[in-house]
Amino acid sequence: MNLTLTRLTLRLSYSSMASRGHGRGGMGMIGLRVALLLTIGMTLGCAGSQGLHADRLREILTQEESRFTGVELSPAPSAGSARPAASALGLYLKPTGFLHRSFEWTGLDRDTVLAWARGILPGAAATSAGYVPLSSLKGTGFAELRAAATRYGFDLLLLIDGAAAVDRYNNYKAPLTYWTILGAYLADGTQSDALCLVKGSVWNVRTGTLLFAEEAEGRAQVVGPAALVDDDKVILAARQQALTGLLAKLKARLAHP
Repeated sequence: MNLTLTRLTLRLSYSSMASRGHGRGGMGMIGLRVALLLTIGMTLGCAGSQGLHADRLREILTQEESRFTGVELSPAPSAGSARPAASALGLYLKPTGFLHRSFEWTGLDRDTVLAWARGILPGAAATSAGYVPLSSLKGTGFAELRAAATRYGFDLLLLIDGAAAVDRYNNYKAPLTYWTILGAYLADGTQSDALCLVKGSVWNVRTGTLLFAEEAEGRAQVVGPAALVDDDKVILAARQQALTGLLAKLKARLAHP
């Protein structure tokens, strides 16, 4: 059950009431019956928690990384790849608005990563940091990204990817209140749990080798009326938590090559 279906149910309910108020009793009763059926479906469709599984998100990211880079990566990258002594750090947030990722990076996310990168320059022995311009990419693979990073003078490349999932379900209040129209607005009968997994990998631009990778999880939860619980906001909170954790881990790794 999602927020769209909840709002559709409520619109049908109020439309049926308005129709009855204007003397169209037959049409009003049909609309009310449809609304009641949708309300029942809303209650049953969100009845039980399905759980959230980090392994499923990790598998999505692993498969996408292999597809993007064209390389089957080992769980622990080897330490044999040399890191440039004085490095310009390129940044790239992979598009996530597809393949069941459940979110897309925002301008605030990009600003957060850029501010973090510029703030760690002295400790990371880096000379500068900035995004690889999307307009400079001549393809959708890692080879094209490396080529663009090379043209803009980046020595290291930080690639950040992520995926999220939502578990939306009803608690014990839903069966008692959601059969009424106002119940979906007033009763705290719906719970939305979100899990976000983000991964950051640092690459040597010249050699195209992986230096190291880190990942972090974020979780968030909201309980409220079905009509007011917004899954996107719960995902946002989980993503911000995960991104904060990831950047802290990357800062420690970049400070100790």
